[in-house]
Amino acid sequence: MDSELKKYLLEQCRDWMLDEEKVVLRRLGLTEYGEITTRKSALAQHKMELLYRFQDNIVNEMVSLGKTQAEENIAKRILEDNPSIINNCSKCGKLARTPRARQCRHCGNKWFE
Repeated sequence: MDSELKKYLLEQCRDWMLDEEKVVLRRLGLTEYGEITTRKSALAQHKMELLYRFQDNIVNEMVSLGKTQAEENIAKRILEDNPSIINNCSKCGKLARTPRARQCRHCGNKWFE
């Protein structure tokens, strides 16, 4: 999967993500090299554990794959479950900015209804 399509799916298609996948992306954004970089008070740490589901085996398994592989797996699943989510320009065939975009950012073609 090319990086433009992966970025498109991860940034523009969050509505189609599972709750676990959203938590995984949040946790991967919170961590650096697999280690939590912020240390807080006991209450804040407890809230973080609840919010980021540190006890959830599914989330932990996905996080253990690493950022690159987890993002790739999430993007592939979204694409498999929603193949019509890809919005390509009818003129140049390149990927539009969002699933609802009606103007190509590459060639300027418009396909308004």
